[in-house]
Amino acid sequence: MNDPLRIAVVGVGEFGVLHAEALSRLPEARLVALVDPDTTRAQVVAARFGSVAVFSNLGDLIVSNAAEAVVIATRADSHVALAAQAVKGGLHVLVEKPLANQSEKIREFQSHLGSNREVVMIDHLCLFHSLVIPLVERVRTSSFRALHFVRHRPECVGARFPDDHPIQLTMIHDLYIAAQMAQGEEPISFQAMDSRGPAGRVDMSWVTLRWNDGRIATFQCHMMLPGGSPAEGWDSIEIFGDGLHSRVTTNPAPWTWTDTQTRWPVNLEIHEGGGMLAGLLKNFVAACRGLPIARGCRVEDALQVQVWVEKLIASAKAP
Repeated sequence: MNDPLRIAVVGVGEFGVLHAEALSRLPEARLVALVDPDTTRAQVVAARFGSVAVFSNLGDLIVSNAAEAVVIATRADSHVALAAQAVKGGLHVLVEKPLANQSEKIREFQSHLGSNREVVMIDHLCLFHSLVIPLVERVRTSSFRALHFVRHRPECVGARFPDDHPIQLTMIHDLYIAAQMAQGEEPISFQAMDSRGPAGRVDMSWVTLRWNDGRIATFQCHMMLPGGSPAEGWDSIEIFGDGLHSRVTTNPAPWTWTDTQTRWPVNLEIHEGGGMLAGLLKNFVAACRGLPIARGCRVEDALQVQVWVEKLIASAKAP
Protein backbone atom coordinates (compact mmCIF):
# COMPACT_ATOMS: atom_id res chain seq x y z
CA MET A 1 0.00 0.00 0.00
CA ASN A 2 2.97 2.32 0.45
CA ASP A 3 4.32 1.69 -3.04
CA PRO A 4 3.56 4.36 -5.68
CA LEU A 5 0.33 3.66 -7.58
CA ARG A 6 1.11 2.47 -11.12
CA ILE A 7 -0.86 4.72 -13.47
CA ALA A 8 -1.17 4.86 -17.26
CA VAL A 9 -2.48 7.82 -19.26
CA VAL A 10 -4.88 7.06 -22.11
CA GLY A 11 -4.65 9.76 -24.77
CA VAL A 12 -1.59 11.93 -25.37
CA GLY A 13 -3.24 15.11 -26.50
CA GLU A 14 -2.65 18.41 -24.70
CA PHE A 15 -4.31 17.40 -21.46
CA GLY A 16 -3.01 13.85 -21.50
CA VAL A 17 0.53 15.20 -21.66
CA LEU A 18 -0.19 17.52 -18.72
CA HIS A 19 -1.42 14.54 -16.70
CA ALA A 20 1.69 12.56 -17.63
CA GLU A 21 3.95 15.45 -16.59
CA ALA A 22 2.16 15.86 -13.27
CA LEU A 23 2.15 12.12 -12.52
CA SER A 24 5.87 11.91 -13.22
CA ARG A 25 6.46 14.37 -10.36
CA LEU A 26 4.16 12.83 -7.74
CA PRO A 27 5.96 10.62 -5.19
CA GLU A 28 2.76 8.64 -4.54
CA ALA A 29 2.31 7.73 -8.22
CA ARG A 30 4.39 6.14 -10.95
CA LEU A 31 3.71 6.80 -14.61
CA VAL A 32 4.11 3.38 -16.22
CA ALA A 33 2.49 3.66 -19.65
CA LEU A 34 0.92 5.83 -22.33
CA VAL A 35 -1.92 4.58 -24.52
CA ASP A 36 -2.73 6.14 -27.88
CA PRO A 37 -3.42 4.87 -31.42
CA ASP A 38 -0.72 7.29 -32.58
CA THR A 39 2.14 5.30 -31.10
CA THR A 40 4.74 7.49 -32.80
CA ARG A 41 3.54 10.54 -30.89
CA ALA A 42 3.16 8.46 -27.71
CA GLN A 43 6.77 7.27 -28.03
CA VAL A 44 7.98 10.86 -28.34
CA VAL A 45 6.08 11.83 -25.19
CA ALA A 46 7.19 8.69 -23.33
CA ALA A 47 10.83 9.51 -24.02
CA ARG A 48 10.54 12.43 -21.59
CA PHE A 49 9.91 10.12 -18.66
CA GLY A 50 12.40 7.28 -18.98
CA SER A 51 11.00 3.78 -18.60
CA VAL A 52 7.41 4.28 -19.77
CA ALA A 53 5.70 1.67 -21.97
CA VAL A 54 3.55 2.57 -24.96
CA PHE A 55 0.38 0.75 -26.04
CA SER A 56 -1.83 1.40 -29.04
CA ASN A 57 -5.05 0.47 -27.22
CA LEU A 58 -6.47 0.04 -23.74
CA GLY A 59 -7.08 -3.69 -24.18
CA ASP A 60 -3.37 -4.36 -24.58
CA LEU A 61 -2.60 -2.32 -21.48
CA ILE A 62 -5.12 -4.36 -19.45
CA VAL A 63 -3.64 -7.66 -20.63
CA SER A 64 -0.12 -6.48 -19.74
CA ASN A 65 -0.99 -5.90 -16.04
CA ALA A 66 1.40 -2.93 -16.19
CA ALA A 67 -0.98 -0.50 -14.47
CA GLU A 68 -3.30 -0.43 -11.48
CA ALA A 69 -5.12 2.69 -12.65
CA VAL A 70 -5.65 4.84 -15.73
CA VAL A 71 -6.27 8.50 -16.48
CA ILE A 72 -8.58 8.78 -19.51
CA ALA A 73 -7.80 11.99 -21.37
CA THR A 74 -9.32 11.29 -24.78
CA ARG A 75 -12.22 12.84 -26.69
CA ALA A 76 -15.38 13.29 -24.63
CA ASP A 77 -17.39 10.94 -26.84
CA SER A 78 -15.01 8.08 -25.99
CA HIS A 79 -14.96 8.53 -22.21
CA VAL A 80 -17.81 6.21 -21.20
CA ALA A 81 -16.71 3.28 -23.38
CA LEU A 82 -13.08 3.50 -22.25
CA ALA A 83 -14.01 3.94 -18.58
CA ALA A 84 -16.31 0.91 -18.74
CA GLN A 85 -13.56 -1.15 -20.42
CA ALA A 86 -11.02 -0.11 -17.80
CA VAL A 87 -13.30 -0.93 -14.86
CA LYS A 88 -14.18 -4.30 -16.39
CA GLY A 89 -10.44 -4.92 -16.70
CA GLY A 90 -9.96 -4.28 -12.98
CA LEU A 91 -8.43 -0.80 -13.23
CA HIS A 92 -9.20 2.27 -11.17
CA VAL A 93 -10.26 5.15 -13.42
CA LEU A 94 -9.85 8.91 -13.43
CA VAL A 95 -11.75 10.22 -16.44
CA GLU A 96 -11.62 13.71 -17.84
CA LYS A 97 -14.67 15.93 -17.61
CA PRO A 98 -17.27 15.45 -18.98
CA LEU A 99 -17.89 11.78 -18.34
CA ALA A 100 -20.49 12.19 -21.10
CA ASN A 101 -22.42 15.03 -22.71
CA GLN A 102 -25.71 13.19 -22.24
CA SER A 103 -27.15 12.27 -18.85
CA GLU A 104 -28.59 9.02 -20.23
CA LYS A 105 -25.09 7.77 -21.06
CA ILE A 106 -23.96 8.53 -17.52
CA ARG A 107 -26.97 6.67 -16.09
CA GLU A 108 -26.24 3.69 -18.32
CA PHE A 109 -22.60 3.68 -17.22
CA GLN A 110 -23.67 4.01 -13.58
CA SER A 111 -26.02 1.02 -13.89
CA HIS A 112 -23.15 -1.22 -15.02
CA LEU A 113 -20.86 -0.29 -12.13
CA GLY A 114 -22.81 -2.24 -9.53
CA SER A 115 -20.76 -2.92 -6.42
CA ASN A 116 -17.40 -2.94 -8.17
CA ARG A 117 -14.39 -2.23 -6.00
CA GLU A 118 -12.65 -0.11 -8.64
CA VAL A 119 -12.58 3.64 -8.07
CA VAL A 120 -14.21 5.79 -10.75
CA MET A 121 -13.44 9.46 -10.30
CA ILE A 122 -14.39 12.35 -12.59
CA ASP A 123 -11.73 15.00 -13.19
CA HIS A 124 -13.17 18.26 -12.00
CA LEU A 125 -10.09 20.41 -11.62
CA CYS A 126 -11.70 23.60 -10.41
CA LEU A 127 -12.73 21.95 -7.13
CA PHE A 128 -9.00 21.62 -6.37
CA HIS A 129 -8.11 25.26 -6.99
CA SER A 130 -6.21 26.65 -4.00
CA LEU A 131 -8.77 29.43 -3.61
CA VAL A 132 -11.89 27.38 -4.36
CA ILE A 133 -11.13 24.67 -1.76
CA PRO A 134 -11.31 27.03 1.27
CA LEU A 135 -14.08 29.06 -0.36
CA VAL A 136 -16.37 26.05 -0.72
CA GLU A 137 -15.69 25.00 2.86
CA ARG A 138 -16.47 28.49 4.17
CA VAL A 139 -19.71 28.67 2.19
CA ARG A 140 -20.79 25.24 3.43
CA THR A 141 -20.34 26.53 6.97
CA SER A 142 -21.76 30.03 6.53
CA SER A 143 -24.27 29.31 3.75
CA PHE A 144 -25.15 31.97 1.17
CA ARG A 145 -28.02 33.98 -0.19
CA ALA A 146 -26.59 34.65 -3.64
CA LEU A 147 -23.71 33.37 -5.74
CA HIS A 148 -22.43 35.02 -8.90
CA PHE A 149 -19.99 33.34 -11.30
CA VAL A 150 -18.28 34.96 -14.28
CA ARG A 151 -16.35 32.98 -16.88
CA HIS A 152 -15.07 34.86 -19.94
CA ARG A 153 -13.13 33.26 -22.78
CA PRO A 154 -11.63 34.56 -26.05
CA GLU A 155 -13.53 34.20 -29.31
CA CYS A 156 -11.13 31.48 -30.43
CA VAL A 157 -12.47 29.08 -27.77
CA GLY A 158 -15.93 29.08 -29.31
CA ALA A 159 -14.45 28.76 -32.78
CA ARG A 160 -12.39 25.76 -31.66
CA PHE A 161 -15.47 23.96 -30.29
CA PRO A 162 -18.30 25.16 -32.56
CA ASP A 163 -20.67 22.31 -31.67
CA ASP A 164 -20.45 22.78 -27.89
CA HIS A 165 -22.87 25.08 -26.08
CA PRO A 166 -21.09 27.54 -23.72
CA ILE A 167 -23.02 26.11 -20.76
CA GLN A 168 -21.64 22.65 -21.52
CA LEU A 169 -18.19 23.81 -22.57
CA THR A 170 -17.17 26.30 -19.88
CA MET A 171 -19.99 27.26 -17.50
CA ILE A 172 -20.17 23.64 -16.34
CA HIS A 173 -17.08 24.28 -14.19
CA ASP A 174 -18.96 26.89 -12.18
CA LEU A 175 -22.06 24.70 -11.98
CA TYR A 176 -19.92 22.04 -10.29
CA ILE A 177 -18.67 24.58 -7.75
CA ALA A 178 -22.19 25.88 -7.08
CA ALA A 179 -23.47 22.34 -6.59
CA GLN A 180 -20.87 21.77 -3.89
CA MET A 181 -21.59 25.12 -2.22
CA ALA A 182 -25.27 24.09 -2.13
CA GLN A 183 -24.18 20.70 -0.74
CA GLY A 184 -25.81 18.87 -3.62
CA GLU A 185 -29.30 20.26 -3.01
CA GLU A 186 -31.38 20.40 -6.18
CA PRO A 187 -32.58 23.83 -7.38
CA ILE A 188 -36.29 24.26 -8.02
CA SER A 189 -35.83 26.63 -10.95
CA PHE A 190 -33.52 26.57 -14.00
CA GLN A 191 -33.52 29.60 -16.29
CA ALA A 192 -31.12 30.48 -19.10
CA MET A 193 -30.73 32.95 -21.96
CA ASP A 194 -28.37 32.87 -24.95
CA SER A 195 -27.01 35.38 -27.41
CA ARG A 196 -25.58 34.57 -30.84
CA GLY A 197 -22.63 36.24 -32.53
CA PRO A 198 -22.31 37.31 -36.18
CA ALA A 199 -21.52 33.72 -37.24
CA GLY A 200 -24.79 32.52 -35.72
CA ARG A 201 -23.05 30.58 -32.96
CA VAL A 202 -24.10 30.96 -29.31
CA ASP A 203 -21.22 32.84 -27.67
CA MET A 204 -22.87 34.23 -24.51
CA SER A 205 -25.11 32.61 -21.91
CA TRP A 206 -26.75 33.84 -18.71
CA VAL A 207 -28.15 31.43 -16.13
CA THR A 208 -30.11 31.65 -12.89
CA LEU A 209 -30.66 28.81 -10.43
CA ARG A 210 -33.06 29.19 -7.51
CA TRP A 211 -33.43 26.94 -4.47
CA ASN A 212 -36.54 26.31 -2.40
CA ASP A 213 -35.36 28.55 0.47
CA GLY A 214 -34.80 31.56 -1.83
CA ARG A 215 -31.07 31.17 -2.44
CA ILE A 216 -29.98 32.19 -5.94
CA ALA A 217 -26.94 31.52 -8.11
CA THR A 218 -26.33 33.51 -11.28
CA PHE A 219 -23.79 32.74 -13.98
CA GLN A 220 -22.32 34.63 -16.92
CA CYS A 221 -20.40 32.80 -19.61
CA HIS A 222 -19.01 34.77 -22.55
CA MET A 223 -16.79 33.54 -25.38
CA MET A 224 -16.19 36.83 -27.11
CA LEU A 225 -13.08 38.40 -25.58
CA PRO A 226 -10.86 39.95 -28.28
CA GLY A 227 -7.66 38.29 -29.42
CA GLY A 228 -5.37 40.31 -27.14
CA SER A 229 -6.98 38.88 -24.00
CA PRO A 230 -5.28 36.24 -21.80
CA ALA A 231 -5.46 32.84 -23.47
CA GLU A 232 -7.51 31.37 -20.60
CA GLY A 233 -9.74 34.41 -20.11
CA TRP A 234 -11.08 35.72 -16.79
CA ASP A 235 -12.95 33.94 -13.99
CA SER A 236 -14.39 35.19 -10.73
CA ILE A 237 -16.80 34.17 -7.97
CA GLU A 238 -18.80 36.53 -5.77
CA ILE A 239 -20.76 35.46 -2.70
CA PHE A 240 -23.40 37.32 -0.70
CA GLY A 241 -24.86 36.17 2.61
CA ASP A 242 -26.30 37.46 5.85
CA GLY A 243 -23.49 39.62 7.18
CA LEU A 244 -20.91 38.41 4.68
CA HIS A 245 -19.52 39.16 1.24
CA SER A 246 -16.64 37.56 -0.63
CA ARG A 247 -15.15 38.04 -4.08
CA VAL A 248 -12.45 35.80 -5.54
CA THR A 249 -10.66 36.11 -8.86
CA THR A 250 -9.65 32.54 -9.61
CA ASN A 251 -8.16 33.11 -13.05
CA PRO A 252 -5.65 34.35 -14.07
CA ALA A 253 -3.63 33.28 -11.06
CA PRO A 254 -2.23 36.29 -9.14
CA TRP A 255 1.25 36.02 -10.64
CA THR A 256 2.38 38.16 -13.57
CA TRP A 257 5.68 38.14 -15.43
CA THR A 258 6.71 41.07 -17.58
CA ASP A 259 9.63 41.36 -19.98
CA THR A 260 8.69 42.12 -23.59
CA GLN A 261 5.06 41.66 -22.58
CA THR A 262 2.99 40.83 -19.51
CA ARG A 263 1.99 37.20 -19.09
CA TRP A 264 0.24 35.00 -16.55
CA PRO A 265 2.64 32.04 -16.14
CA VAL A 266 0.14 29.85 -14.27
CA ASN A 267 -3.14 30.35 -16.09
CA LEU A 268 -5.94 28.41 -14.40
CA GLU A 269 -3.42 27.22 -11.78
CA ILE A 270 -2.65 24.20 -13.97
CA HIS A 271 1.03 23.32 -14.16
CA GLU A 272 3.18 20.21 -14.05
CA GLY A 273 4.64 20.70 -10.60
CA GLY A 274 1.51 21.42 -8.60
CA GLY A 275 -1.71 23.41 -8.60
CA MET A 276 -5.14 21.98 -9.30
CA LEU A 277 -3.87 19.09 -11.39
CA ALA A 278 -1.54 17.77 -8.68
CA GLY A 279 -4.30 18.14 -6.07
CA LEU A 280 -6.69 16.17 -8.25
CA LEU A 281 -4.21 13.36 -8.88
CA LYS A 282 -3.25 13.15 -5.21
CA ASN A 283 -6.93 12.72 -4.31
CA PHE A 284 -7.31 10.03 -6.98
CA VAL A 285 -4.36 8.07 -5.60
CA ALA A 286 -5.75 8.41 -2.07
CA ALA A 287 -9.16 7.17 -3.26
CA CYS A 288 -7.52 4.17 -4.92
CA ARG A 289 -5.93 3.44 -1.54
CA GLY A 290 -9.30 3.46 0.20
CA LEU A 291 -10.09 7.07 1.11
CA PRO A 292 -13.29 8.77 -0.10
CA ILE A 293 -13.48 10.36 -3.54
CA ALA A 294 -13.67 14.14 -3.27
CA ARG A 295 -17.22 15.49 -3.32
CA GLY A 296 -18.00 16.80 -6.78
CA CYS A 297 -15.84 14.16 -8.48
CA ARG A 298 -18.11 11.13 -8.11
CA VAL A 299 -20.17 9.65 -10.94
CA GLU A 300 -23.36 10.78 -9.22
CA ASP A 301 -22.01 14.35 -9.11
CA ALA A 302 -21.28 14.22 -12.84
CA LEU A 303 -24.83 13.02 -13.46
CA GLN A 304 -26.38 15.76 -11.31
CA VAL A 305 -24.53 18.58 -13.06
CA GLN A 306 -25.10 17.13 -16.53
CA VAL A 307 -28.85 17.09 -15.84
CA TRP A 308 -28.57 20.75 -14.80
CA VAL A 309 -26.74 21.54 -18.04
CA GLU A 310 -29.42 19.85 -20.13
CA LYS A 311 -32.24 21.68 -18.31
CA LEU A 312 -30.46 25.00 -18.78
CA ILE A 313 -29.75 24.51 -22.49
CA ALA A 314 -33.39 23.52 -22.98
CA SER A 315 -34.45 26.66 -21.09
CA ALA A 316 -32.25 28.84 -23.30
CA LYS A 317 -33.78 27.34 -26.45
CA ALA A 318 -37.36 27.71 -25.23
CA PRO A 319 -39.44 30.44 -26.89
